[in-house]
Amino acid sequence: MIPLFNEGKSGLQTIDNVLKQKYRLFEIIIVDDGSTDDTKQLVIDRYGLTLDADRPIRYQLPCQEIKEVYSGRYDGRDFTLISKVNGRTKADAVNAGINVCNFPYFVNMDGDEILQQDALIWAARAIVEEDHVIGVGGNLRISNGVHFKDAMPTSFHFGQNLLPDIQTLEYGRNFAGARILHNAWNANLIISGGYGVFKKSAVIEVGGFDTTSMGEDMEITIRLHKHFMDKKEPYVMKYVEDSVCWTQAPHTFGDLRRQRQRWQCGLVQTISKYKSMILNPKYGVIGMFMFPYMIMYELITPVLMLMGWLCIAASFYLDVANFPFILFLYLLYVMFSIVLTMLSYLANCYRRRERVSLFDLFMIIGLGLFEAFVYRTFVAFVSFAAFFKKKKLKKVWKSPTRVDVKAD
Repeated sequence: MIPLFNEGKSGLQTIDNVLKQKYRLFEIIIVDDGSTDDTKQLVIDRYGLTLDADRPIRYQLPCQEIKEVYSGRYDGRDFTLISKVNGRTKADAVNAGINVCNFPYFVNMDGDEILQQDALIWAARAIVEEDHVIGVGGNLRISNGVHFKDAMPTSFHFGQNLLPDIQTLEYGRNFAGARILHNAWNANLIISGGYGVFKKSAVIEVGGFDTTSMGEDMEITIRLHKHFMDKKEPYVMKYVEDSVCWTQAPHTFGDLRRQRQRWQCGLVQTISKYKSMILNPKYGVIGMFMFPYMIMYELITPVLMLMGWLCIAASFYLDVANFPFILFLYLLYVMFSIVLTMLSYLANCYRRRERVSLFDLFMIIGLGLFEAFVYRTFVAFVSFAAFFKKKKLKKVWKSPTRVDVKAD
């Protein structure tokens, strides 16, 4: 299921790479969410789709009006294109796609991605290996600077763009550690909107994706947890590291700012909506540990970080600062951060049998310094500013600037 809003060129590339999946049994649903450019016509022409005026639509989930449905068959796959009124959120587009979906599981992804050719095989394996699987989260990796052939990566080198390079390290560090640990407790609080597999009946049962949320992926994941825990029914939502989807990272500070502010607003919305789960023994590890962890290390961290900088500035102004000690602690923090990042990246490369050059190692050190001194402070500042911009950010679904991905 691929929602598109004014993303014709990148959307076609995403669809073309989905067609290279080794897993054989799937349909492709493209949701044109009221694009104002030629996205719809590009898809129709590329895959030979025709208007399906008699296609019945069962509105099981709320979404804006579906105006037209096109269908066809291309490269042995069934295609459906939904043309709908713009819903201003990705959640509305996904709900529309679920309303015409024929299969018991659906893949939710973005329009700027390369789904690795074996991704669905690993996701399907996770579903059949364990009972009651209602969600599978994949491994999101950064596609900027990566060369692909047949939807598989062939080469990557640091040094092509500063911001995506830093996010390559950031994503690898975050996905490799926390989400694998959370699997052991069935306590993953987010199946990423960039790439996730859901059981259709479970999502319909809880009312679909929340069209008012700016973090619809986290919101639907927590709502599924709460729903099945309240009903005391067995369920599993798991993260599968080998099911990989490559996504474009923001490569300008403007796009990065909009992305992180949207994430922070979604986090605030979700925590507020499900505050009854916080420290509630009824919800086990999720209520007693995961929610407090999320509040402390994701919600409050930007505030604490900026307060720390203000305290340091005030101590210098009042001439009460012990400069050598402050410098020692900060350099210790920077060194620890670089070592942790490097070990995480090297471990990921070792598991995937990817080569690492000496240049890449030096780049990781340099990127780690920039991340510690500049990047994290910038992200903390924009995340803090998001507390005051929730209403403004909610009004528009704006696609970030796309770059061409090197693929054969």
